[in-house]
Amino acid sequence: MAAALVVAGVVVSSCGTADQGVVARRSDSASVDTGPQETVPTNTDPSNPLEPTKDTTPPPADGGIIDFGDAKPPQPYDNYLNAAFADVTQFWTDNFSTVYEGSFEPVSGIYALYPGRTPEPESCAGPVPYEEVQGNAFYTTCGDIIVYDDAELLPGLVEKLGAAAVGVVAAHEYGHAIQARSGVFDLDLPTVDTEQQADCFAGAWAAHVARGESDLLTFDDNDVKGGIIAMIEVRDPPGFDVVADPSGHGSAFDRVGAFQEGFLNGIERCAGFIDSPYPRVDLAFSTQEEIDTAGNMPYADIVLALPKALDTFWVPTLQASGVTFTAPTLQAFTPGSAAPSCDGRAADDLTNDATYCVDTNTIVYDEVFVQDLYSRLGDLSFGYPIAGAYSDAVQVALTSSLTGEERVLLNDCLVGAWIVDIVPSGEFDADGNQVATNPAQEILLSAGDLDEAVLTAVALGDEAASTNVVGTAFEKIDSFRSGVLGGMSACQSRI
Repeated sequence: MAAALVVAGVVVSSCGTADQGVVARRSDSASVDTGPQETVPTNTDPSNPLEPTKDTTPPPADGGIIDFGDAKPPQPYDNYLNAAFADVTQFWTDNFSTVYEGSFEPVSGIYALYPGRTPEPESCAGPVPYEEVQGNAFYTTCGDIIVYDDAELLPGLVEKLGAAAVGVVAAHEYGHAIQARSGVFDLDLPTVDTEQQADCFAGAWAAHVARGESDLLTFDDNDVKGGIIAMIEVRDPPGFDVVADPSGHGSAFDRVGAFQEGFLNGIERCAGFIDSPYPRVDLAFSTQEEIDTAGNMPYADIVLALPKALDTFWVPTLQASGVTFTAPTLQAFTPGSAAPSCDGRAADDLTNDATYCVDTNTIVYDEVFVQDLYSRLGDLSFGYPIAGAYSDAVQVALTSSLTGEERVLLNDCLVGAWIVDIVPSGEFDADGNQVATNPAQEILLSAGDLDEAVLTAVALGDEAASTNVVGTAFEKIDSFRSGVLGGMSACQSRI
């Protein structure tokens, strides 16, 4: 977030790529190791509680469809990735004609690249050396081939996220091959537009596996979560101009959103991205201060600014609807100290959380917990659980009868609806400072904030859909995204 005196830019637009080389790459983010009271965080890497998916897929009898070269060092995911590419190929063999004209032809080749590989794969421009793909995976129309870094990129993803992550990479890159076959690359679209369609295709394939429709692979909730984090891992850095830069892929919020669109609505929705683009929120840094702080306010400032920003939206919104509402106050506590009064709850029930207390109309939050979120992920990660507890106060005022997971997921949606109020409007005040969608707001959403919300949802979500406590990362992000893109009307339909 940024104070309102900081100018920021926002464009709401659509999201893909016409480049011959379409790449998946890691984002670059800096980190600092200082206390939240003294500085602002710049690290936005997600914490990963996943146990990596074990590689239990037997090797194909014929060696599979990946060309490994003559002397490839074996990787523990080789068989899994072979199965993933085989399944993606079969998925498009079965489904291409349902959304596009003509028959489907598999790619001409899939190649693992590593230092010293022989022979090097051939594109129409000649041999493709390892250095050309290092740190990346890409499809190129020049030869109709997919190549991937088997020495750095994929081993790192598997170690951190599990084998399912490389399956999502395979599905994404094959999505670009589908674009070559459907004529999308002939449309001269911005790179980010075709990237997000490929993310959508990857989500549609992941849903096919998660539904048990694959003969080769299975996905559980952690595998789907790993796919989401894979989208986050290859996001663009905050403030990146995704439209102007030919390597733009999109923010975590946009990439995960496109993946979810495919997962929930299938390849028909993905094909429609070209004529009915997926909405994208582009936020750019406009000052050196924003760049230096990654758009994050100092902890002491956000503690004061956040409740005022919530009040500024919710109090008049509810009063305009004839709903009696008194804004709750915030109360921090430290685990191990005396528990604040909160509807008779024990101190243990209040740790690692922010909780709305009906009897005192207060939001009690574990300060150690929110400071840790702030330090690791950014200022909106501090704001997300507190805004969620505030949303619970809103549900009380609305006499919502929802309980459990459904209630928490509505809170996620309401947090997204509040976010709309602080999006920069593109308008300026008399002093030349940009104002929020609601001119009364004194803070603005900054580049990276929506990604921080996505990262927080990943960190806080249930491990499995069957847990049904606060919602999985997928469910929480989807609910939050509904609020951001659809506003209050999208949330009210849940009550």
